[in-house]
Amino acid sequence: MQNSMTRTHPTNRGGYGGMEDDDNRRGPERDETDTDLFRQLVRQLVDEGDDLAAAAGRQARRTLKEMAPGTTRQPVLHLLPRPLTFTPTAPAGPVAGGQCTSCGGYGGKVVDTSEGTVTRQTWHSCIPCGGTGVAR
Repeated sequence: MQNSMTRTHPTNRGGYGGMEDDDNRRGPERDETDTDLFRQLVRQLVDEGDDLAAAAGRQARRTLKEMAPGTTRQPVLHLLPRPLTFTPTAPAGPVAGGQCTSCGGYGGKVVDTSEGTVTRQTWHSCIPCGGTGVAR
């Protein structure tokens, strides 16, 4: 009898294995709305609706010409991008757009943590200007 730790299992090559491979080999499937049965169902529903409306003495209006006189068309919604413009309401500080007063326009500073014979210098970005050197 084999120990459960030494049993071999089939390797999965990813995905759902055989099911996915079979589906991929078959190729793309037709959409359920792309059938004559769907069109027949929609036609049947339209005909039933027309029959019910006729029995009630009404008729469905399907074109603009059939609509009641005086009916106005709804405006068309245009989704065109408009350019955004930014106009600050107040300056961020007395030197907005000028040189950052915290770092002197350098965008940060070198911090020296050297000791003994080891030299360590690291650059720290200026927080007030975000490392740009320009006052906000």
